[in-house]
Amino acid sequence: MNEVYFVNSRAEIDMKKVETGEISLFNKNLSLVNKLSNLLSKGKILEGFIEEGDMVAIKMHWGDHGTMKTIRSVYVRELALQIQKYGGIPFVTETSGLGLGFDRNSGLGRLIIARENGYTSETVQADLLPADGIKGEDYVKVNFNGAQLKEVYIARAIMDADKIISLAHVKGHPRAGMGGAIKNMGVGSVAKRSKFNLHFYNETPKINPEKCNQCGKCAEICPVDAIDIDNKLIKKDVCTRCYGCGGKVCPNNAIEVEWCNAFDTNIRILDCANAVLNAKGPENFRFINFLVDISPICDCVPYNDHSVVQDIGICAARSMIAIDKASFDLINNAPILANSAVSDETKDIFAQMYENTTKADFRHVINQIKKRNPDLIQYKLIEI
Repeated sequence: MNEVYFVNSRAEIDMKKVETGEISLFNKNLSLVNKLSNLLSKGKILEGFIEEGDMVAIKMHWGDHGTMKTIRSVYVRELALQIQKYGGIPFVTETSGLGLGFDRNSGLGRLIIARENGYTSETVQADLLPADGIKGEDYVKVNFNGAQLKEVYIARAIMDADKIISLAHVKGHPRAGMGGAIKNMGVGSVAKRSKFNLHFYNETPKINPEKCNQCGKCAEICPVDAIDIDNKLIKKDVCTRCYGCGGKVCPNNAIEVEWCNAFDTNIRILDCANAVLNAKGPENFRFINFLVDISPICDCVPYNDHSVVQDIGICAARSMIAIDKASFDLINNAPILANSAVSDETKDIFAQMYENTTKADFRHVINQIKKRNPDLIQYKLIEI
């Protein structure tokens, strides 16, 4: 059975013993940073995993301008220092978001966001690197027999790394239901081409000729001249699926895509995640999930709502599937917080957020894995 190691975020201290002088109020072992170190050590997460000289990718989400609940830099630094103790060379990495025109859409822009949100080589004691290059187009194409996707475009730095550690902030997600290790690998470790494929049914965006007035704004932003304004079409053999022409670029909303439904989105994310693991070998991955600041919406957005449940702790595992299932269960067994986006204790914490809109539900992933290989979903939670 898959082992998932866990440390509780509570800093419990007996104030009566503090008052009598039996113990000190200044107990560094109660720090969640030190608990993370203990988790890595007692769970043997890095032992036998990192070899001298290994280039180790710490894959995390840096958020956007205004995002306040990403994983704090002190935790990233602790992980980087632990990697260095084993002789590894850590680097912290993230991919570009789908689209063009915003900092989140390019590697250099991601670095600007990272600095603003407290991630620098000084604060995390490791270099920061855009995983898919400065424009989000540096990738390795792999063939993969997924449930829906047959080719996946993996960020170059993920493919080049010797070892990969997923450092995921667990939270809700409007397309996946819950974002954790699977999403960090399946969305966060692939280039824009795959991000397009897991969000949309279209082969490329399409121009609605009835809405298009040939203003040319989409053609101006297209980096590869894939848009034929005269004939109101996008050339499939040229389009890179960066989706730079989407969103608010067209004043008449003539650029159209068909969003994948929630079930298919989850299956495609799982396809991409499994493709990443398959390409590198699952033995070259470790997974750490932070169940703190558990927001109802992903860190892609430039804000954070109140947490939906209290802070729970940190999980670490060798299995991507098991750690997300354990995280899912821990969150759903926690009491809902007042004045948050969810209110029904009887329903899935995150699915109730989207039951009347996108119908995003992480249980789609769980049920799919149960059908394919139920052993992957089984886990033993070991509290340290």
